[in-house]
Amino acid sequence: MSVENITQKILSEANNYAENSIKTAESQGAEIINKAKQEADLIISDKAEKSNAEIDVIKSRKISAGKLQERKMILAAKQDSVKKSFDKALEKISTMSEDKYIDYLVEEISKIPNCEGEIILNDEDRKKIGEKLVKAVNENLNVDKVVLSKSTVQTKGGFILRNGDIEVNNTFEMILSSIREGLTFEVANELFK
Repeated sequence: MSVENITQKILSEANNYAENSIKTAESQGAEIINKAKQEADLIISDKAEKSNAEIDVIKSRKISAGKLQERKMILAAKQDSVKKSFDKALEKISTMSEDKYIDYLVEEISKIPNCEGEIILNDEDRKKIGEKLVKAVNENLNVDKVVLSKSTVQTKGGFILRNGDIEVNNTFEMILSSIREGLTFEVANELFK
């Protein structure tokens, strides 16, 4: 499944989640506004002797507070939906087939300028595909420039390429973190059209 298909599917699922979250937030916001109006009406009846201007100010404040609460709830629902979208993307990426995963890693490692050093994987990947990956990268580079590190890293997937003091962190979490800021606005726009 291509990254675009995964992204499209994630956006679709996140959009459904976001719509439900927003409907819930709007419903709760409407309840808050209705409650605020009821409280304002009680204040009006209790304080009938006060001037109409003062009553309108109190009612306006209660309604404004309810609307502010509603906006906060909608914003929280949107932020939660965006977070879930990125979490879902990480989950989808980390469950690709072994062959596609190795091909992806070989391609990404081979793109690194002066590609050499030790490849650090998570414990599961090291055991499962470590040797295959190193062999495939070296074949792709036509020279033995990378080795499998004895060290591991705690990550869902991806790799770190270490050459002395220099590390290239291409773990899935780091990739999503680096694109998250740029994509958050775009994802939010897609989810909340």
